[in-house]
Amino acid sequence: MKTCHVSTTPAPRARRRESGAALLVAVMMLVLMGLIGLAALDTATRDRQTAGLQSRGRSAFYAADAGFAVAMNLVRSADERTDKPPLAQTQIGDAPSYAIYGGQPTYQGDPSAADPIVYVMDAGPPEGMSLQVPPQFVDTLWHIQVQGQTADGAVGRVDAMAKKILDSGF
Repeated sequence: MKTCHVSTTPAPRARRRESGAALLVAVMMLVLMGLIGLAALDTATRDRQTAGLQSRGRSAFYAADAGFAVAMNLVRSADERTDKPPLAQTQIGDAPSYAIYGGQPTYQGDPSAADPIVYVMDAGPPEGMSLQVPPQFVDTLWHIQVQGQTADGAVGRVDAMAKKILDSGF
């Protein structure tokens, strides 16, 4: 009986054809992993930019909200309907806290409004007042427009109505 001997090693010519395949596959995998890494880095950068924009917008809104609180106090101190309390531009917070942001946020009366704090109309007797007695006092409505701004230019606005009790003048 004859025995057949089969060799498991490829012939020298076949071995030459396979000699760079592993290197090519490894380089392709590295390029693919690099592209995935760049995509992840781009996504993280965009997320960080979005968070920064939201933070600046929120700071501008909070500055406008602080200005609205000041404007409400000005309305509370008004004695007449013809009063037009001035709302000056004011920085909020302390400078060291905002140094990394380039400066402190500010608020002011909305520059697009002719009068940022203005009397609008009488709204009737205050809540809880007896309607059987001639009213001496009435609720008055005031329109308040405030703009807040961060040092880097983000802008937030508050446009609201406030109510104050004044003498009806009757």
